[in-house]
Parts: sequence; C-alpha cells; structure tokens
Amino acid sequence: MALLAAVLILLQQPVETEIDEALSRFEAAAELEQALAVLSGQLAALGAQATNPIAQRLAQDLRDGMASASAPALIDALIGRPDAVAPLQAAFRDASTTAAGRIELAEALLHLDDARSWRAGLLAIASDDQGSLANRLHAIKILLEVEDGQAPGLLRGIVESIPGRPPEEQRQVVGFLRSHNSPLTRELLERIAGAGRAVDEPQVEIIDDQEPPLPRPSTALRQKKSETRDATFLTMPSILAGGVTLALLVLLGVEMLRKG
Repeated sequence: MALLAAVLILLQQPVETEIDEALSRFEAAAELEQALAVLSGQLAALGAQATNPIAQRLAQDLRDGMASASAPALIDALIGRPDAVAPLQAAFRDASTTAAGRIELAEALLHLDDARSWRAGLLAIASDDQGSLANRLHAIKILLEVEDGQAPGLLRGIVESIPGRPPEEQRQVVGFLRSHNSPLTRELLERIAGAGRAVDEPQVEIIDDQEPPLPRPSTALRQKKSETRDATFLTMPSILAGGVTLALLVLLGVEMLRKG
C-alpha cells in the first residue's frame, strides 16, 4: 500500500505542475475572457487524473468567500466528474469555512450536479436574522434556483423587515429583487411600492355625525402662504416709511410758502 501511494504521488506531480503552470499563464494574461476559455480547455485536457487536484484547488479558493478569477474555469474542468464533489463537500462542512465560503461552495456543487448535500447549511445561513444581509440574499438566490420550498418564505420575511432596516440595506433588498425577474420578486416589488404609496398618501379622518373637516392645505399652499405672510411683514415697513417721507416733504413745502 505504501508503494502504491508513493507511485500515485509521483504520477500526480506532473499533473500538479501542469495545473500550476496553466494557472500562472492565466494570471499573466492580458485578455481575461479569452484566457479563461483557454485555461478551462487546458485543465479539461488533463483528464481524470487531474480531478482531485483541481477540486482541491477550487475548494481552497472558495472557502473564504472570495472566489478568484480562475474559479469558473476550475468548475468547468470538473463538470461531469462525480469524484470532484467530495473535496468541495468536505470544505463546506469544515467549521473554519466562512458563511460566504459555504455559499460559494454550494454554488459550485450545484454546477457539479449536487443539489442536496449543502441545502441544510444554506437554509441555516438564509434564516439567520443576525447574519450578513448579503450572505442571506445570496443563499436565498441559490435556494430559489433549486426551487427549495422554504426559500420564498425566507425572502418574504426579509422584505417585511425593510421598514426597520437602514437605507443602504433597503436599497440592497430592492436591488436583489430587481435583478431576479420572477413572479415572486415582481410580487414583492409591487408590495414594497404599495407600502411606499401608503406612507406618502395623507391620512383621512372619518368623523361620524359631524360636519366634514375643512381640507388641509397642501405643503405647496402652506409654503406659499408662509411666503406671502413673510412678504407682507417685509413690505409694510417700507410702505410706512414711504408715507412718513411724503408727509415731511409736504410740511416742508408749506413752511417755505408761508415764509415766502
């Protein structure tokens, strides 16, 4: 067994080297999109013997929630290879993996036809009221993709909490809904818009058996009235000053005529 393990290590060393060289060339490339397609082809061409090393690199890359630019090519190279899911599943279960990392790993596993092993973990993240809103929304996005029955309720709960959230988080929720065009997100956007209209509309007081109250002046009217009142107070002194000046001139003229 020890000899077999040593042989396997020796056989894997050239594969590891080729993977490293391919990644280095990708990182040095100027045109990212074209280089990504080339990297995907190079990794896929390495065959089944490269499955585990590529999966290990991908798992390590995603664990902190900050996927590198090469991650899509690593995932593409592992599609159709069932052996690739084990390293990713192990990284997902690792207690040191961040919540954002678990979400990234779950998304990668979904691309590799594993839609179950991570489901409970993502539901826990999406349900955590104390957790990051960005992480919760990202987790819900993936759960909606697999049509998880609890995902719509979790998203509704976040939408219902909008009034108590800071403006930045409110914009984040609305942006998420706008970027995911579905009957559910359209319904929730309409609900938010309706709640906004309800807040903007003036409240109507209903009084039975009494004369209807006088309509309240609008903000514009109140402002206009305020401006008119201010203008009145400003112009009255001017009018009074003008009247006094005219009276003095008349008296001066009378006095000059009398002396003349």
